[in-house]
Amino acid sequence: MSVLLNTASLNELLSLLGDELRDIARLYVDQLDSELAELDAAWTAGDWPRLHRRAHALKGSSGNLGAVALAETASRLEKAAQAGDAALVQTELAALRQLAPATVQALRDGRYVR
Repeated sequence: MSVLLNTASLNELLSLLGDELRDIARLYVDQLDSELAELDAAWTAGDWPRLHRRAHALKGSSGNLGAVALAETASRLEKAAQAGDAALVQTELAALRQLAPATVQALRDGRYVR
């Protein structure tokens, strides 16, 4: 498993933004479950373009916040959705479901979430 968080980047952002970063992280944490539900709904509906878009959005938001493992997994999901690779989509969705709680806990443990 790759590193959950880029703490160097988060610490730099924290020194620049202070509580604003914590507010952004709170919003990310609050929306993560609904983002995963959107991905699951797109997968269940067989809506490949929507799955691709939602994976791309999660990749971006995770990357911007330094959630490295989630961003990398979302990137693989995005590529799998674009390629129509059902087996890889299922693998990456399962990985996201496992990484999400660990990522949220790491953000809390690092006091990046207000």
